[in-house]
Amino acid sequence: LFKKKWEASAVQKIVAHSIYLVNFASPNPYIYANSINSLISGLTISDKFGFLGYIIHVGSHKGRGVEYGVERAANALKQTLKVYQRKTPIILEISAGAGDTLGKNFDEIKSIIDAVGNERLGVCFDTAHAFESGYDLRTQEELDKVLIEIDKKIGLEKLLVLHLNDSKTDLGSNSDRHEDIGKGKIGVEAFKNIINHPKLKDLTGILETPNTESEKQNITLIKKLRDGKE
Repeated sequence: LFKKKWEASAVQKIVAHSIYLVNFASPNPYIYANSINSLISGLTISDKFGFLGYIIHVGSHKGRGVEYGVERAANALKQTLKVYQRKTPIILEISAGAGDTLGKNFDEIKSIIDAVGNERLGVCFDTAHAFESGYDLRTQEELDKVLIEIDKKIGLEKLLVLHLNDSKTDLGSNSDRHEDIGKGKIGVEAFKNIINHPKLKDLTGILETPNTESEKQNITLIKKLRDGKE
């Protein structure tokens, strides 16, 4: 029934997202094992319906250090991919860098991808998280610098999804606070550059703005920016 409704809709691609309780870097064996099981289940469902991919937050090392967290997360993904051998990719989302969370920069993401050594890994670029982690996106020049870094460290071909969110908080705040497009610290001009950039414009974009009552306005604005009407 779901697939029939999807095929009858205007939606071209769907990307699934993991539950927020998973932690692939957790030192707690119970949480760790259940995170892996949840991921396998999510990937299986995603493959059944033909989703573009399955997005995860890598998790938190809980004070054990980045090296520990990277090794722990990589092992979790290796275990998952050993069991789940179909094609749906696991998509790692860049984090805002709050607390002990992993994946706040492309060095950490590269370390995880390299340690796993499997082509079925991709990356989700969340504009709010990236900005809050210290990646300035507000000008074309700064955006180009970020894309050069991504290409150098993980390869632009690994970028599969954009999460389009403005940020309530300042550059480098490490505070995960999304805002409606154009009402935050990133600004309208940045989103115009992002969604029309030759290296990003064909990626699947998803809005994660915080106010459900303004969803339609955000969608309309993004479309106007894409079409050069704003």
